[in-house]
Amino acid sequence: MFEDVEPARYVLSVERFGFVTQTYSERSGGGATPISLNSGSEKDIVIKLVPQAVIAGKVVDEDGDPMPNLQIRVWRYGYNRGRRQLQITQTTSSMVDGSFMAGSLPAGKYYVSATDMRATRDFGGTNERPAKKGPVENYTRTYFPSALDVSGSAPIELAAGQDIRGVEIRMRKQQVFAIRGKLVSDAGALNSPIYLILSPKGIDAFSNLGANTRPKEGHFEFPSVPPGTYIIQSNPNQRLDPASTVVVNARYEVTVADQNIEDLSVPLAVPAEITGSFKMDADPSNTAQQSQTPPVPAVNLMVSEGVMFGSPYARANADWTFQIKNVYPAKYRVNVNGIPDGAYVKSITFGGQDVTHSELDLTSGSGGAMQIVFSPNAADISGTVRSADGNAAARVQITVWRPGSPDPPRNMLSDTSGAFKMRSLAPGDYKVAAWEDVEAGMVLDPEFLKLFEPRAQSVSLRESSHESLELKMISKDDLDAEAAKLK
Repeated sequence: MFEDVEPARYVLSVERFGFVTQTYSERSGGGATPISLNSGSEKDIVIKLVPQAVIAGKVVDEDGDPMPNLQIRVWRYGYNRGRRQLQITQTTSSMVDGSFMAGSLPAGKYYVSATDMRATRDFGGTNERPAKKGPVENYTRTYFPSALDVSGSAPIELAAGQDIRGVEIRMRKQQVFAIRGKLVSDAGALNSPIYLILSPKGIDAFSNLGANTRPKEGHFEFPSVPPGTYIIQSNPNQRLDPASTVVVNARYEVTVADQNIEDLSVPLAVPAEITGSFKMDADPSNTAQQSQTPPVPAVNLMVSEGVMFGSPYARANADWTFQIKNVYPAKYRVNVNGIPDGAYVKSITFGGQDVTHSELDLTSGSGGAMQIVFSPNAADISGTVRSADGNAAARVQITVWRPGSPDPPRNMLSDTSGAFKMRSLAPGDYKVAAWEDVEAGMVLDPEFLKLFEPRAQSVSLRESSHESLELKMISKDDLDAEAAKLK
């Protein structure tokens, strides 16, 4: 019991040896639920602890000999930016006898990999070694039991509290190649090492491959790269010189086939800047709009491919202009926040081209001018969510989306009486669904939503229309049965 707690909003978590650390949430997979305490109020919170599961085993080479000091990663599928992908759950190391153990795991399906980090170490910085001209074979990331790719690996199903032993990973070698080059800068002399990351194209997580450039010359080397297409990029907050205020970045796509890549020139540039403005379409009949104090909208750019180092962001000035600084080369989705009540985003233009429903391609490193136009004639959808027995369903997630559209879906929770109201919707044909329980991020996956289009309610919206729906909650069992088709 916590006594004499100051009135505020809190997040409550519980840790106990032998159990999975848990944070209070009204719905599993829904993230932490804030607890609001007012003066004199009391809360009776119940958190059910789940016993930890364990995966233990050994890493061996092709002859069955133990391999110590390898990086062990435990993975499971999750959702990031609307895509289902492997995500790291836990990282540990193999011991001197090749053994490893990963604990504190909740129930689920996992994949386990081992990586010999010695093969991926950077030799492009201060360390020297003779350059190997031809391809070599190295141990690369190997998934249990002995697969170079997750598609050939065996998943490990864990029940709550289950202890699985004897997981043997037999390491494999494959032909790898070097990428050698230098940073080429028009921004000035490079007087500070810049860390570069090599990530497989289409994968958001960091790879194991990194390189420090040498000051002055800017040379780098990635020594052990399997065939594939990669993106070389830098942390956008790095500087030419420790004492300089000049921020620089790099982004370059390269394909490794069957030979080393030598003398690669990767341009290093000052980040771009986007200047822009928000605008409200005039509606002479809307006198309420004319009397309102203009809100403060904001815009941020969400990376759609590659490693994300934060999201370039800007709030509107008093005159509704904005500047987005330090925009590094990438492809982005434009996300608008602080939309005026009763309005929707009618159009987004950049450099004179409409990017309202498409990616903003800034991989060239150039900036430009953007205009975001609101219409004051937004539609809305309201209604009530009911469970299978007809009772109102409180705190249930509701998703509204347009089938076939690249625009991200909108989500909200029903209130304590099961009611909801989704505002600021553009005209169009929508699907609406309510979920008993859904994994965080899953509803951002277009393939997942497509499975439920036949069961979701359809609604067509015109400008300024107000539609009312009564939604039947989709049960967790039905959701799990459909979601299994994606795996």
